[in-house]
Amino acid sequence: METAETRLVKFGIFMTLQPPSIICYLASIHYILSHRNTRQALHNHGPLVLLFVGLLTVIFDLSMILDFLRTGVVTPSNEAYCSMWIFLDMLLYALTCALMLWISIERHILIFHNQQLFDTKRKRFFVHYFPIAFIFGYLIVFYAYNVFFYPCKNQYDYQVVICSGACFAFANPILGLYDQFANSVVPYLLITIVNVGLWLRIVWQKHYRMRRAVDWRQHRKIIVQFAPVLIVYMFG
Repeated sequence: METAETRLVKFGIFMTLQPPSIICYLASIHYILSHRNTRQALHNHGPLVLLFVGLLTVIFDLSMILDFLRTGVVTPSNEAYCSMWIFLDMLLYALTCALMLWISIERHILIFHNQQLFDTKRKRFFVHYFPIAFIFGYLIVFYAYNVFFYPCKNQYDYQVVICSGACFAFANPILGLYDQFANSVVPYLLITIVNVGLWLRIVWQKHYRMRRAVDWRQHRKIIVQFAPVLIVYMFG
């Protein structure tokens, strides 16, 4: 049961962490964008997009949560604000899940199939750039329609965080389950499976000498750099 005291404790913790989080996001983004080789490296594009999504989450979604924790009431208390908050909250979370999954999958491709799948601009477009664009397009359309245009009447509760949620999940339980599993649970499970599979594949390659040698020094950054992000995501 949420009380005024627990809200204030959460407010103090989140408020303390928000500024350094924004600084870390901005510093990481600036580092990638300001170094040409780092900026052009394919394995940095996915994490860069993920950093922007995280920055938007901390600036907008967390700020809305902080305002609610401070007052105990959604302010302003109107449907437009609630709908926008729900849209941003659901979209940014789903984008984080989907991008984490794609980055995990792409590491397999970059390490083990780099020459076959990235040797032409056409292949790079379809294998590298298109999946990220598709993730954004699909999730923006999905949540924009279901939050703003789905034929149901929202019954927002202004004393509950994110106004108790969008009506589409209650009006259409199948659609609500699809959203929960397809955009959250399944990506979470696949992220775990794909990353465990990557480490097992690396061990197999290094110890059992498959036909095609892999330059482990060249791909060390790809293997190591994403591990802290993955750990924070899985256990955070």
